[in-house]
Amino acid sequence: MIIKTLSSGASGMRAHQLKLDTIGNNIANINTTAFKKNRTDFGEIVRQAIGEDGIPAANDPRPEGGSGVRIVSLARVIDQGDLIQTGRDLDLAIEGQGFFKVTPATGDDDIEYYTRDGSFYITTIDDETVLVNSSGYKLVWDGELDAETYKAYSVDEKGTVWGQRIEDGKTEEVGNIELFTFPAPSGLVSKGSNLYMATEASGEETSGVPGEDGIGSIYSGYLERSNVDLATEMIGMIEAQRAYAANSRTIQTADEMWDRANNLRK
Repeated sequence: MIIKTLSSGASGMRAHQLKLDTIGNNIANINTTAFKKNRTDFGEIVRQAIGEDGIPAANDPRPEGGSGVRIVSLARVIDQGDLIQTGRDLDLAIEGQGFFKVTPATGDDDIEYYTRDGSFYITTIDDETVLVNSSGYKLVWDGELDAETYKAYSVDEKGTVWGQRIEDGKTEEVGNIELFTFPAPSGLVSKGSNLYMATEASGEETSGVPGEDGIGSIYSGYLERSNVDLATEMIGMIEAQRAYAANSRTIQTADEMWDRANNLRK
């Protein structure tokens, strides 16, 4: 039983260390645009019946003892973050479930990523004027930019991109931005830089016009903040620290009992 106590305590320390790591990462990204926090889910390790039949005496089924705890999942929480006004036309926030699709600016443009970071900029790559996000990935959209014809661009809630003509200042439609949703967005795999890739767990993408079919609306001049709540994370950190310390004390106590048992004298 002492060995099992040591094993249970060690499993508790490992699990709560991972929870602390997860909370630390959430807090570190509290100011990351559109960051989605992670949550640790715990599960009990397999239980075992205590003793042989009748030891200890008990009705069927016999009492069972646990073997510790483990992390069963590291779930991403896809909750809406608050929108913060920036006043910049190409800062685009999504209110709803959708994602922007982006591809690498150079190299293999067949790789598709998804992001909710809508801080876009106009730049020129290989003599082509394109929209890129803050990490340098090209936005996938239906339209083209023309620096010789238009001096400024804006986007409405439906994802329509409007260009302001240099010649007379009038605006006209130059393209449309689609949003993409997934049956299980928490199943997307994170690739860093606020980028995600689709997996079997997330399901296949579904494209749609912003503002329709619950896909989400686009708000120009805003950015989405992270959905990390500092108070909630600090409470979770305190709980994890105390649980880690309690499991450490369990191991220490079991070790002291083992030491005494090994030093018994007749």
